[in-house]
Amino acid sequence: MTSVDSINQLAGLIRGQVAALRRPASQSRRTPTGARPHAKDAQHQDIASLVAKRVNVIDANDPQRERKAFKIFLESVLIAELGDELANDPAFYVMVEQVQRQMESDESLAVSIRKACRILLGEKI
Repeated sequence: MTSVDSINQLAGLIRGQVAALRRPASQSRRTPTGARPHAKDAQHQDIASLVAKRVNVIDANDPQRERKAFKIFLESVLIAELGDELANDPAFYVMVEQVQRQMESDESLAVSIRKACRILLGEKI
């Protein structure tokens, strides 16, 4: 399995959680009629590529490398699922930090996050 495939699987898990939290108003973001059926797959591939590019620029000696990689991933998936306009909202990044801290405080999630970070950073798990 390639790292992009692994990232897509991990993103799928988070997308499922985000979908459960969506408000009914956000359902208006449906795929337009006549759109290619694989357009969503292409979007997910693009997100995975973007995440991989952003993660690759994190300094290999950075002691916060894993945490930064997961934050990049979390931001990217949430923006893709909830809308690009969030990228311009400073409160969004505060929220992502709070969500990540909460996730890290749950020991079972923390283990999964560490595994996800290894996937994101291209390490063997």
